[in-house]
Formats: sequence, structure tokens, C-alpha cells
Amino acid sequence: MTCDAPVDALDRVHLRTRHFLIDFDGPVCSLFAGTPTAPIAARLRTILTNAGIALPPAIRDTGNWFEIFAFAASTGPALARHVESELAALEAAAARTAAPTPGLADVLSACHDSGRQVAIVSNSSASAVRIYLDIHQLTSQIDAVAARTGHDPAVLKPSPYLIKQAASELGIAPSACALIGDSPSDIAAARSAHASSIGYAATSGRTEQLLAAGADAIITAMADLAASIRGEQPESLPLAGITVTRDSL
Repeated sequence: MTCDAPVDALDRVHLRTRHFLIDFDGPVCSLFAGTPTAPIAARLRTILTNAGIALPPAIRDTGNWFEIFAFAASTGPALARHVESELAALEAAAARTAAPTPGLADVLSACHDSGRQVAIVSNSSASAVRIYLDIHQLTSQIDAVAARTGHDPAVLKPSPYLIKQAASELGIAPSACALIGDSPSDIAAARSAHASSIGYAATSGRTEQLLAAGADAIITAMADLAASIRGEQPESLPLAGITVTRDSL
């Protein structure tokens, strides 16, 4: 097994890309940091049961509201629209108490100083994203937002649809972009869109998941990305100074 220093992996991403697409919940903020998440899935399930829909065990037990949304869509557009609307309202409320991700401001500043465009690409509702950006006075630093605006879960990541939408709004090809995301679905979406990907592994165990999904590089702090954009040595390096690249898996 061979290992590459994270800074080297990031340098290779910078050589073939110019602009950044950033996932919202994780790299930008912790959306539900100030909001209990347990009731969210329950509220969405209630919409389905009130409509007389029998829930399969997987949907009765899951805490993943996107899985419930996808199931609602499989029952028809009316319920999908209802569930999505409720989820969007919950996300919009959560955006008002979301916790900023440390180092994000440095990334945006480094991108601005180096002439890079930045877009938000998120499965969360566009309204929640824009509420957060407005509250934290980040709107002027974001060139495009590609997020959920309708009741079709098929266009959400891991689909490449939102990545292609963001790149189109920026006026560039997806291959000129690197997506920063904290989930395997982010990495899968980037690969499908022929964009590069940088995994944001803020929690233990996430590094291997993101590498297994095909991430081109890994960071454990957004400050590391800012440093690499500026050509500086990152202060925080994962795995005691080395990161396994996907070629070594």
C-alpha cells in the first residue's frame, strides 16, 4: 500500500481544476446543530400514514429523511410534494440556528483572492441555503447555488444533476470543478459528473468511507483547503500526516 501526503493529493486536484463546488450541510455549516433531528423523520412519516400509506419496515425505522422523501415520491407526486414542502420548512427553520463550519470563511477568502468561483451544491432546500447565507453575510461570496427546489428526489446527489447545474450557472465545465463533500453520495455525484472531489472527513471513520467512494483527496478541516489554495502547508493533516489515496485501495 502506498501513501501520499494530503498536500500532494490536493495539489493534484488544483492542477486539473480551478473552481469549487461546496456541499452545504457539513463543509459550510452543521445545519441541524441547533435543532433536534429525531422528530424530523417522524413528522415526515406522519404525512404518509395520515394519507393511508402503509410504511415498509425500512421506512418505519429509518432516521434518514431523504429516504422517506424518496419513498414518498414512489407513491406519487402529491405526497412527494407534501413531504418535500414540510422538509423544506424544517430545513429553513434549522438554517437560522445552524453552526458555521470553522475555516469556511478562510476558504471563501482564498478563493476570492485567487479568482476562483464558488458554488453551493446541496440536497438541502435552496431556501434553507439562502437563509443561512444571508444570515451569515456570505451571499456575495457565493457565485451560484444549486440545491433542492422541487419534489423529485432523483435529481439529488448521488445524481450528477446539481453539479452540472452549478457548473452551468458558473459558465464552466464540471471537469473544471472540485466538489468538497462529506458523504459518499457527494463523491459519487462528482465522479458521475466528471468533476474532481475532495472529501471532508471531520469525524473519525469518515476518511476511509470517502476514499472508498473515490475521493481524489481528503481534508480533515476546511482550514487545510484554504492553506492549500494559498500554497501554504496545511496545519491539520489526517492519519498522522499521511492520507491513503484511492489508487492504493
